[in-house]
This record gives sequence, C-alpha cells and structure tokens, in this order.
Amino acid sequence: MKKISESEREDIISRAKSAVNDEPIEWFDQLYGMANRDPAIIPWARMAPNQIMMNWVEENCSLGNALVIGCGLGDDAVGLENIGFSVTAFDISEHCVDWCKERFPNSKVEWLVGDILDPKQEWYGNFDLIVEIHILQAIPDGGIREKAAEQMPKLLADNGKMLCIGRLDDGRQTIQPPPWPLKQTWLNDSFAMLESLEFTPFRNDDSLDVLRYYAAWQNKV
Repeated sequence: MKKISESEREDIISRAKSAVNDEPIEWFDQLYGMANRDPAIIPWARMAPNQIMMNWVEENCSLGNALVIGCGLGDDAVGLENIGFSVTAFDISEHCVDWCKERFPNSKVEWLVGDILDPKQEWYGNFDLIVEIHILQAIPDGGIREKAAEQMPKLLADNGKMLCIGRLDDGRQTIQPPPWPLKQTWLNDSFAMLESLEFTPFRNDDSLDVLRYYAAWQNKV
C-alpha cells in the first residue's frame, strides 16, 4: 500500500469532518471508506486494545457478555475476547465492520453494523459489560448525543458495568471538532440512574496537553 503524506491524511480527515453538520454520525462511514484500509488515516486507530480499558476490566469485572459501542478497527473487542468475554461489537460504519472481519478472520466476536440511537431489541438488558471509548465525544450535542447516552444504560444486565473513556472538557479545546470534549457534570447527569463507581481524569504521555477521563458505572438493582 502506498504510504500517504501527512498533508494527504489531514485532507481526507478534513473532508470527512466537513460532513458532520449534515450527517452527524454517518461521517464515520465516509472516513472509513476514504481510508481504503489504511489505518494511518483513522485518527483514533491504535491497532492495539486500549490499555486503560484492559487494566480496568481485568481488575473490576467478572466475565460475561460484553458490548463494544463504536468498535472502530476492532482491537478493543478482540482484547476483551482474549481475556474470556463473549463480545458483541458494532459500528455505524459498514466499511469499518467489514475491515474488522478482514483483520480478525478467526475471531468469534460478533461484528455488526449498528446504531446506538436505535439498538437491536435483543440487546436490552443483555450485557454484563459495556465499553464506550471516544464515541460520545464524537457525536455533536443538540440532542443526538443525549439520545445516544440515554440508550446505553438500558443495555446493561442486572449489576452490569459500563466503562467510558474520552476527552474531558477543561475549557481548552484546541482542535476543530469533532471531538467535542465532555463535561463531568454532563456524564454524571446522563447516567444518574446508575451507581457511579469511578471518575478519573488523566493525560496520555504522548498528548499531555489533552485532559481525558475514564469513568465507570454499575446497574445496581
């Protein structure tokens, strides 16, 4: 595969982002399609499971059914599968889901095209673990993000846990959105029906200027 320049990469990302106003969620599919199977085009692709997710899950969760919301290129889903979870992973982008199937042909992860705004009926109350990484922050506010957050707790089984990771709004957004960093108060209000387990701000070594968070809740019944 021909290696693209940084300017070409930025142009593709910019063209995909320009669709946000008209297609606030479907722009993901445009970006994955334009990437032509080059992960360097996907800004959030790390080609390995999120280590904060892996550490938190291994320390705090029992095995069971897991749902990965907005699975990206699939590394988080496969990471959970490798430690024993039965994993369902979905993304709004058909290009993305096809890419996951190609990358992990031997995986037993159930890869699906899906929309958090309209979850499959059989998902309600079905998952012992839900993972959302950098998805809510990529959805604009104005009602759409709120509708997405409203659906997530409904998918948890009794005593199921939900882990969210994203950018924390500290008033210093320096890049053209998306993403839109989230306020802790917004997250707490959105998931007030769940028991808060943890809310931890942090910074990555490779991007110390960006404040992030990981937060967890449990469906206590």
